[in-house]
Amino acid sequence: MLYEIIKGSKIAEPKITAIVPVYNVISYIDETIHSLLNQTLKDIEIILVDDGSTDGSFEKIISYGEKYDNICVAKEPNAGPGMARNNGLSIAKGKYISFVDSDDILPERALEIMYEAAEREQVGIVTGISVSFNNSRSWFIGGHFKKGVFKKGRKTLLQNPEMLYTLGPCNKLYRRDVVQNIRFPDSIKVAEDHPFVIEAYLKSNNIYTVDEIIYNYRAREDEGDISLSQIVTADPYASFKDIVASIKLSDVLFKQYVTNPVALQKIRIDYYDRIIATDIWPAYKGILLNGNAETQTKMFDAFRDLLDSMDFHLFNNLGVFQRLLTFETINRYTFIKEKARSSYLRALRLAYEKLDPGSFNKLLSSDFPKEVRAGEKAAKRNSVKPIYNRLVTRKLGSTISAGFEKIILANWRKLVGVSRNFYARRIAFPFYKLAKKQRKIVFLTNKHDVLSDSFKAVYDELILQKPDYQVVGYLKQPQRTISELLKMYKDIATAEYVFLDDYYRQIYGLKLRKDSEVIQLWHAAGAFKKFGFSSIGYADSNTESFERDAHQNYTKVVVSSSEIVPFYAEAFGVDEKNVLPLGVPRTDRFFNEDYKAYIKTVFEGKYPALKNKKIITYAPTFRGGPGERQQFIMNLNIRRLAEQLGDEYALILKMHPSVVRGVGIPFDLQEFAFNMSGEDINDVLINTDILITDYSSVVFDFSIMEKPVLFYAYDLESYLGERNFYYNFEEFVPGPVVRTNEEVISTIKANDFDLNKVRAFKERFFDDLDGKSAERIVKELIK
Repeated sequence: MLYEIIKGSKIAEPKITAIVPVYNVISYIDETIHSLLNQTLKDIEIILVDDGSTDGSFEKIISYGEKYDNICVAKEPNAGPGMARNNGLSIAKGKYISFVDSDDILPERALEIMYEAAEREQVGIVTGISVSFNNSRSWFIGGHFKKGVFKKGRKTLLQNPEMLYTLGPCNKLYRRDVVQNIRFPDSIKVAEDHPFVIEAYLKSNNIYTVDEIIYNYRAREDEGDISLSQIVTADPYASFKDIVASIKLSDVLFKQYVTNPVALQKIRIDYYDRIIATDIWPAYKGILLNGNAETQTKMFDAFRDLLDSMDFHLFNNLGVFQRLLTFETINRYTFIKEKARSSYLRALRLAYEKLDPGSFNKLLSSDFPKEVRAGEKAAKRNSVKPIYNRLVTRKLGSTISAGFEKIILANWRKLVGVSRNFYARRIAFPFYKLAKKQRKIVFLTNKHDVLSDSFKAVYDELILQKPDYQVVGYLKQPQRTISELLKMYKDIATAEYVFLDDYYRQIYGLKLRKDSEVIQLWHAAGAFKKFGFSSIGYADSNTESFERDAHQNYTKVVVSSSEIVPFYAEAFGVDEKNVLPLGVPRTDRFFNEDYKAYIKTVFEGKYPALKNKKIITYAPTFRGGPGERQQFIMNLNIRRLAEQLGDEYALILKMHPSVVRGVGIPFDLQEFAFNMSGEDINDVLINTDILITDYSSVVFDFSIMEKPVLFYAYDLESYLGERNFYYNFEEFVPGPVVRTNEEVISTIKANDFDLNKVRAFKERFFDDLDGKSAERIVKELIK
């Protein structure tokens, strides 16, 4: 785009160049320019680029250029703020670049604060706190604080993906060498700044945030005088097109700059989640509620194209996109014009085709499970009739349909004489077993409400290796309706393969069909504490009849090594030939160097206090029965460890999922100890240098990385009576066994660990150390 310099600046080596695109802002431009001229930092070059103004703004900035030597005035035909900023970049001479919109205001110390931070920290980008204002008030931007965008300190985009929530170019200071070859796209006017800022983030790879207000965004109040940031409401379809185009440009940048495939996948998830929630959703609602048939059709077709471009990993991590395409639209279905409904149905069908069982379970756990089911039926039948029926039923609501449903549920026992569970298990299930077996794989778990751990790894492999199978999942859910129960038992009764990862009470005592494979992917690696039939007779054990009901259907059990085959055969009451040492899928990530590098980067950004520290993780197992285990009595003296080990170390507490209370960290020790019970245990282990545990099977996972492990067995004798072990504990474990806090501290100080013993332990309990357990299980078991 051609531009003309009307008047150049006379400042030779400015510290900062402030670039201001100007378009029809005669009412605001004086305030903006004065806020720049009044900056406490001197040696500032101000470039005012007129973008074809017709209201006298150009003449106004000419007058400023004639009066001030540090002001440069340029002019271009109308092409949007992106092109004006590009032309300003071509002219700029400053060591640093700042973009300022022509209706906004900078606090007088803003540029000085950012400049000093950039020089002190030697970073490529400095950001700070922004506020919005209008004629009557000012306010902090809620989304920024909710996401922690303006938390002070050094950052990178990969370590701090919350920076995706500040993609405007104007509340930042850029070192010129970072952005001098980056340009705003000239083909779009909404979200055109996103690709520019994202590339600057990625290219710089070092950002510093100051905790001071450095920018004031104006919210215009005159409906006839809106800013570009308000155009989404005014022209939602134009905005929608530009946002989709911006997504495609940004996606290319992620793939160009992020070489770690795991990090690339995660940053794309974070970006899509942000752009859909904060940019697409407002435009989408505008088109849905006010659009005509043509624009609605184009929007739904664009959604389908966007969805089609996503792999199933990406889509199934975008809950906001799933909700938008399903119940959010179904709830507003009557606003869709008749001619656009077939286009929506095509997008809906693809959405349901790509949903994994965990994502579907999440949608069912929303406030609109019936709408989600209606969408599922519509997708399967390729008909909008189920959606229409659901809306009619809902409209009748309390007068007819909802009232009848309440009567049915309230009087279920009276109407059929049995409970819902009994009816589904004892009457419907045997009937369903008479049906023909289907090419279907069912995942069953009460541990997680999404696909995770070994289930997630196996599911991903099924998608790659066995795309012709239908895969369904029944994951952790508070309560199922009678129709959901019936569907679950029908799927179990007709499945070719059923995967479990633990006890699953819903099938206790049921006889599954003989020609189905029921595969137990036990959640723990190795063999440590006794469980199942092996634990009968100890304090924390079940009865023999309970264990028989729980395990009677298993046809295959997957374990980590040949050595432990007899133990699992005994624990589950199965023949040893059906216990297969194929590996533990959730441990595959320990062999993935890209994944480990990414997780270490994430932890550095999330927990900066851990940087350059030796990380000790305390990961004990639970004690006692179901009632006792929720409360954990901390016998590790955190304060004593902090006093004795000093600043060289940091401590992570990672409690067993059964433990919900009893873990507290004193306020004055919160720079030393961190409760990460909510973090994924494997991610914590990757960032751990020394593990302290007791009787937990986590030692098997940790041994893969051949790092020191210490066994704090202060209650060994009582635990032997509670559970006992398959091996002699003190001879078996691959690290020192200690009984007191002083022994814990002295062992760590003396570095009294034998890594050869850890290595031998690893090789003993993992037959295949290749990170391909999930691949092997699918290849060997799904014939």
